[in-house]
Amino acid sequence: MADRLAEIRAAIDRFQMAEARALVADELKENPSAEANYLAAMAALRQGDKVAYLERALELDPAHEGARKELAGVRRPEDAAPARKPEPEREQKRIATPAQASPSAQPAAAQFKLASIGRRFIALCIDGFIIAVFTVAVMISLGHFAQLYEAMATFDEAVVAAAMAQFQSDAIPVNLVVSGIYNVVLMKIFNGQTLGKMALGMRVVKKRGGRITLLDAVVRNVFGYAVSQIFMLGYMWAAWDRERQAWHDKLAGTVVVEERRTVSM
Repeated sequence: MADRLAEIRAAIDRFQMAEARALVADELKENPSAEANYLAAMAALRQGDKVAYLERALELDPAHEGARKELAGVRRPEDAAPARKPEPEREQKRIATPAQASPSAQPAAAQFKLASIGRRFIALCIDGFIIAVFTVAVMISLGHFAQLYEAMATFDEAVVAAAMAQFQSDAIPVNLVVSGIYNVVLMKIFNGQTLGKMALGMRVVKKRGGRITLLDAVVRNVFGYAVSQIFMLGYMWAAWDRERQAWHDKLAGTVVVEERRTVSM
């Protein structure tokens, strides 16, 4: 049914894979179409299952653009033997009960394309600018800018220097609080995304797959950021890490992946 296919696409776009697998299992029982198999591939836990569903989709509709693009992306030249096609009854039953999936299921880093360091840096700059604007607004509301202006109006170097030192001392904790609230609240509301990550098409997910929890957001964006900011080493670590995890990702057990959108045919 068209409505169910739309529900499956929406669930995948929200990264609610358990819901998507349950819906697609019902759809495959009633109408094992090319689009249904394509969506099953998008929600599959294992890489081998994904390939098998994509191949089934292309058997039913060789012109299915989404299936062709995805299959080209997951297959490698060294893959000699073709993946075995899933047995409908057994595979559909497995999809319908994701809680019973094998612990050896592929992690999110294998299911999705990891976001590049450059794109993450740009997103970080966008979020940093927004956080700076909010920080300035809070500092103004607390009267810190007024105090600094009064000190500068005295034209006394000692008074101005003391006021500047005090202003910087006050700005650091305010910025940290604003940053923590901004990142935690947005990642919880928008399922692993901040405004910067939305703009660059990225999302923070659990390393083993699935959406992050409120605790994950707090650990990653409050405690984790504090650790990563030690000489910026935590951020730089992602440049040579196998799964591009910064220290705050390591601490929270998360990875940053590119947003995956389904193709409606």
